[in-house]
Amino acid sequence: MKENYLQYLKPITGIAILGFMFWYFSDIVAYVLVAIFLSMMGAPLLKRLNKIKIRKRNLPKAFNAAVTLVIMLLIFFAFILIFVPLIIRQANVIASINIDALLHYYQEPIQNLKDFLVQYNVIQSEETVMHNIELQVRELIDFSRFTGFFGNILSATGSVFMGIFIILFLTFYSLVDENIWKNLILMLTPDEQIENMNDVLHDSKSLLIRYFQGILLEVVIMMTLESTGLLIFGIPNALLIGFFGGLMNIIPYVGPIIGATLGIILVVLSELSLGNYDMVLTSVIIVIAIFGGANLIDNMILQPQIYSKSVKAHPVEVFLTIIIGGKLAGITGMILAIPTYTVIKVIARQFMQRMKLVKFLTKKM
Repeated sequence: MKENYLQYLKPITGIAILGFMFWYFSDIVAYVLVAIFLSMMGAPLLKRLNKIKIRKRNLPKAFNAAVTLVIMLLIFFAFILIFVPLIIRQANVIASINIDALLHYYQEPIQNLKDFLVQYNVIQSEETVMHNIELQVRELIDFSRFTGFFGNILSATGSVFMGIFIILFLTFYSLVDENIWKNLILMLTPDEQIENMNDVLHDSKSLLIRYFQGILLEVVIMMTLESTGLLIFGIPNALLIGFFGGLMNIIPYVGPIIGATLGIILVVLSELSLGNYDMVLTSVIIVIAIFGGANLIDNMILQPQIYSKSVKAHPVEVFLTIIIGGKLAGITGMILAIPTYTVIKVIARQFMQRMKLVKFLTKKM
């Protein structure tokens, strides 16, 4: 019985050491993981380019990798060129809100709110709710806060140039030699475990590629559904709201709530800037309805295909994994929970397949 437990000691110790190394060199690991992710996203395009022949000769793999990387960068910059002006315009829209007209329009509801708060002894009758609300509104829409925000982004850009260069460099060579990381891991693997580790890497890569491609497809579909629905109803800044709403779907479960909340804030500010005070509630209801309908489609069609089938896990299993990831590392943990859990399951299936729990969790893999 003791020997059965001892056989798991080596792989568990190895995983623990690997986890410590990941933590200690977390910045370098982050660069490598981003590069691996980008190479996975670019792999389908690279395969197509590798099949192209000119005079019965394939194009150089380094050239195809460079073309793939350039196309990925062009797609990224296209998003920047489309949505950054929308964000800047939104900042200008917020700054153009007529606060005096806004407070005058909502004077009666604000007075009713004050009477309600005084009635239940939340505030004293001599306190001026209007003044406090005005201060909060002015602070919220202070344009200097937005310009300061973009200024901080610009000042931080210089410090991330090196990181971007490292990621692009690693991505290029990950595309040129798709086995570069696999060979490095196999080189560090004991000879008797080479075959098992090779299977782990192969299965993990296949599952993760399907998962990441599924997430990317989900985000694009949700952006399209939400933007289209908002445009049909004439909601201001429909593209920007749909973009952020779809993008938030990379965060499992809570992402749609964050996206809908952000969408409500943006549509309220847009309507207020246009002076459409009577349309605020209607626009909010439309945003909630469209986000609710889009996420119903997401929950019933998209997520079962991505979470359950791509990583071959039960919905409850997926849910608990995401909750644990959020508990350990917040939003980042929720985003990385499923990929990490998938790799752990593949490793456990390969090295600890005699354990009943491992057999149960990996029976569909």
